[in-house]
Amino acid sequence: MKKVSTEGTACHNTPSFWGRFLQWVRRQSVQHRIFVYFLTFTALLLLLLWLFQVVFLDEFYRMQKRYVLRSSAESITQNIDNENLQTLVYRIAEENSVCILVTDQKLRVLTAAEVWNGCVIHHMGPNELHRLASSAEREKDHSVFREFPLMAFRNFQYDERQFRGRVPPSDAGNASSLIYVARTETSKNEQVYVFLNTLVTPVGATVQTIRNELYFISAILVLLSFGLSMILSKRITRPLIETTQAAAALSHGEYEPVRNVGYREIDQLNRQLSQAAKDLHRVEEMQHELIANISHDLRTPLTLIEGYAEAVRDLPDESTPENMQVIIDEAKRLTTLVNSILELNNARNAAGELQMKVFDLTASIQGIMTRYQKLTEQDGYRIVFEPAENVMVNADEMKVQQVVYNLINNALTYTGADKTVVVRQIMVDQRVRIEICDSGEGIAPDEIDHIWDRYYRGHKPHKRAAIGSGLGLSIVKGILDSHHLPYGVESTEGEGSTFWFELPREL
Repeated sequence: MKKVSTEGTACHNTPSFWGRFLQWVRRQSVQHRIFVYFLTFTALLLLLLWLFQVVFLDEFYRMQKRYVLRSSAESITQNIDNENLQTLVYRIAEENSVCILVTDQKLRVLTAAEVWNGCVIHHMGPNELHRLASSAEREKDHSVFREFPLMAFRNFQYDERQFRGRVPPSDAGNASSLIYVARTETSKNEQVYVFLNTLVTPVGATVQTIRNELYFISAILVLLSFGLSMILSKRITRPLIETTQAAAALSHGEYEPVRNVGYREIDQLNRQLSQAAKDLHRVEEMQHELIANISHDLRTPLTLIEGYAEAVRDLPDESTPENMQVIIDEAKRLTTLVNSILELNNARNAAGELQMKVFDLTASIQGIMTRYQKLTEQDGYRIVFEPAENVMVNADEMKVQQVVYNLINNALTYTGADKTVVVRQIMVDQRVRIEICDSGEGIAPDEIDHIWDRYYRGHKPHKRAAIGSGLGLSIVKGILDSHHLPYGVESTEGEGSTFWFELPREL
């Protein structure tokens, strides 16, 4: 059997150094991450500083020399016809430490400037100058660079090893003479050659000086970055750590916000967490109230059912249609309560289940009024519907009817001694507004913002609903929110309440 090598697979699955480094960083806390990132940033800065100041210094130096020669030649060629050309040549030579030689086509000197001894172009013979000029002619832009070792033009040989003490280093093979030749024409179409020459000295001594400086700079930067990274990482992460520790109490509905965090985002997070703690505490209270309210609503019908059932069982004379009807009515009330709890949950997610269609809202509400006829006849309630005109709307008819049902049930539960509920249909611009008014005790101003909340009940003693489950307003809120419809309540204590919602009219 052929043996399969797994060496390549193992190498392939082994993470690289940077991969292991990033994995290690991800496992650290925020404070340690900031500390590592800051030190890494400092290390990259030092690396770039060393590269450009030491490694690439010679290359940048030579590039700068070439740029100086080219820009100086362009200045001269642009002013080749100027009568003060000699002054310009002297100034350029003095400013940039370059030797300049301007000749005609026959290499006769027109103007020149020599600023340092040993300038090559001023000691070249006609043949050497002609070769340089010919090289420039062969180029597309009629210009050329040439570089020669400086020792090739000296009449002596220098070797630092022949001397004692601190003497200049040997520059054979390093120091060079850089020449730039450019051809141009005068306004009279006469060809002119511009020769420029500068000395390119070795930068070894400069590099060593910079390297010695960088040792101190690097050490100082490392120490400063280490100290700053520790200080900054602690100052940046301290509010986060304190907020995280304080947020641990959220599970108990408690949260003590961190003060003086110093950062807008952390301050916003503290406010959000504080609000979340208040909401959790309020939800917990409302859940307890819901259990108490439902227990109350369940206990009453169950007690009645149990009492009447025992009476029917033990007393033959009590087996009357009226007693059986009480048992049936209370059983229906239990069914209504359970269904309302399910509707409350479904209403929160009803947006994706809406059956939108155009229907006659006025006729739909009139149909609801007829279904309340038995209640009004038996218990003396009076429900008045006041439509301005027949109105068509586009909505989920069943859901809208459910909203009207629950608002009427709520009004019947809390209306005053006159047992009157008024349902109005009003036109507001291109919208139809439905108002359900009762003549009850009204709602306290500090409770109006909470009556729509799930599980909420007012500070007044819980009242068993005349009809329905007592969860109607939460169901109404869920349905109207799913339709994105405006709704609200207007109430004055002692004068009753008016619940309303609006739908866009279909023309």
